[in-house]
Amino acid sequence: MKIKWEDIHNPAFDPDQIRHGFATDTTLPLPSIGGGFYALTHRPTGARYIHISRADDENAFGVALKTVPHDSSGVAHILEHTVLCGSQKYPVRDPFFAMLKRSLSTFMNAFTASDWTLYPFATQNRKDFYNLLDVYLDAVFFPRLEAASFRQEGHRFEYEPDDQGRESLVYKGVVFNEMKGAMSSPDQVLARSLLNALYPDTTYRHNSGGDPRAIPELTLEALRQFHKRHYHPSNAFFYSYGSFPLEDHLAFIEEKVLRRYDAIDPRTTVPPQPRWRAPQQATYTYPLAPGEDTGRKCQIGLGWLLADIQDTFEVLVLTLLEQILLGNQASPLRQALMESELGSSLADTSGFDADNRDTLFFCGLKNVAAADAEAIENLILTTLEKLAREGIGPDLIEAAIHQIEFHRKEITNSPYPYGLKLLLFITSTWLHGGRPEAVLDLDRDLAKLRARLQQGRFFEERIRSHLLDNPHRVLFKLLPDEEKQAREETREKEILQAVAAQLSPDKQARIRAEADELKQQQEHDEDLAVLPTLSRADIPPSVQRLRAAPQSPAEAITCYDQPTGGIFYLTAALDLPPMDDGKLPLLPFFAHAFARMGTAARNYAELARRLNRFTGGVELAVQARTRHDAQATPRPLLTLNAKCLDRHQARLFDLVAEMVGSVTFTDIDQLRRILMEYRAALERALIHNGHRLAISLASRALTPGAHLNE
Repeated sequence: MKIKWEDIHNPAFDPDQIRHGFATDTTLPLPSIGGGFYALTHRPTGARYIHISRADDENAFGVALKTVPHDSSGVAHILEHTVLCGSQKYPVRDPFFAMLKRSLSTFMNAFTASDWTLYPFATQNRKDFYNLLDVYLDAVFFPRLEAASFRQEGHRFEYEPDDQGRESLVYKGVVFNEMKGAMSSPDQVLARSLLNALYPDTTYRHNSGGDPRAIPELTLEALRQFHKRHYHPSNAFFYSYGSFPLEDHLAFIEEKVLRRYDAIDPRTTVPPQPRWRAPQQATYTYPLAPGEDTGRKCQIGLGWLLADIQDTFEVLVLTLLEQILLGNQASPLRQALMESELGSSLADTSGFDADNRDTLFFCGLKNVAAADAEAIENLILTTLEKLAREGIGPDLIEAAIHQIEFHRKEITNSPYPYGLKLLLFITSTWLHGGRPEAVLDLDRDLAKLRARLQQGRFFEERIRSHLLDNPHRVLFKLLPDEEKQAREETREKEILQAVAAQLSPDKQARIRAEADELKQQQEHDEDLAVLPTLSRADIPPSVQRLRAAPQSPAEAITCYDQPTGGIFYLTAALDLPPMDDGKLPLLPFFAHAFARMGTAARNYAELARRLNRFTGGVELAVQARTRHDAQATPRPLLTLNAKCLDRHQARLFDLVAEMVGSVTFTDIDQLRRILMEYRAALERALIHNGHRLAISLASRALTPGAHLNE
């Protein structure tokens, strides 16, 4: 019997019927997305399952495991990498990478968060779905976890020549090197250090990705034991989305995995952080290149521990409060921080974070002086006190509600397929014992919120209770340290020298042999025939094409009628005339600043409030395109992208006309603030996008279009 949404309204439907070991716990409609929600539990193992049934060909799957580290060895992160190095049924070196060429997947990846690991994929092809599901399930639950894979992905010793040409012992490993790079990035250091400061008594105090100083302490046996307890169905949360029948998914997972297990207690519950009685201070450092000016390289802000993630209504309230305080150029706390000119932009990770058992809020400034810590703390607290005392304008509240409604309603496949976006949206609540259906059913909590708003001063009281009167607060400082990297390199070198001095000739020979063995494995051509694949018969012979709605020759706008969930999208392109090389580099900043400045009729704050109240965003972008002519001429294009709820189309066109026709750059103070934010974002992007920048630079001489893009 196939489980269908309409069965719920059939008196013959028995929600207690057991299907492949699964009992149905909850069923409810999701009218906002035109789907149905099912929550089930596998009786023999305790595995949880959520299925969102929706008429969408983009079917998605994910299995999440609660992975709760007790140290900073990176065990969860290294395990995520190592399970993808071959399994019992598919003993190939890298089945995921190999499947990219044997699949029609629209997404394949794996994620490690602070206390959970997720393996998701998406595809539109039914056979491909079950091919990928088989590979994913075997990788997650039955990996080989071989010593060579652990050395490759985690850490190992190798010999390599030093500056004098002598052999020296070094650490290597994919995760080890990845985390060395991550911990040189100020934003990564800030994010992980803030968790350490606010959650000193729970798992979040540890670096779940792995601290390079602690990664070499992890053993293969500890990794295998971590897998045995954490990668068990009793600790698993299965998810599927789309048009494929749930019944088939349940049967497949039961046959491939669940029938081979009995229930255990995985002991992965994360307790709430005990609350402080008084605010605290915390100071951390990040490595700065020697010779750089350290004067204004600090990040300073205030962080608070807030509501339990299980309280979905309060999480919604805090999400709205973040939007009110920091969400746009007109938000009062953001405006106060930026107009103080104490820093160049908001501190990294500023905002509300609902990914952990206890949620948090952080705000501050980057590129500030260490001596300005007290001034920044006072500015934040006095701004919040003023809002709590004098009140928040109803337009700010309505704009915040509109933004939440809009983005919850918007159905897009960017940056992830929509089914996986829903999964990422509910994962933390679901895994920490909350009600994911309440997160998806926004209307109920919004109705409750509007009833509370009628009583007056709702958000003002939340500012006072959650922020001003909340003693679990930290004044957080991230300071530059020119000597930090050198100290770490010296410490690592001394450890390696001490290890090398204790190695017997046999152990030295083993290290060299293992390095040769690993290199041979990496270069060896494998027979991938064991992996599932698709035949030509499995692939539809045609592709979906979107046809424009009929229009008269005089019409300037091409329209596409598509089910967009009540959202209207507008895209316009402007072919720019030739311009000299001196002006071309200014185009990206011009596009960035376009929607952040004012117009002849409104200043930047008034325009920001109106954009947030009636649109889902209006943005300008610049890109290089190549014409389909004989010369393949490259041209720079400006593209305007805007979106709104259907009922606000007229207001959207009025705003676009106002911005295009009368945008003004006369507010030099605001332009300077935008420029500082823009520069800070570019500097932050350097560390994370070095490979892309290198590709762009290397390819600029290949074609005129590549040169223009560069």
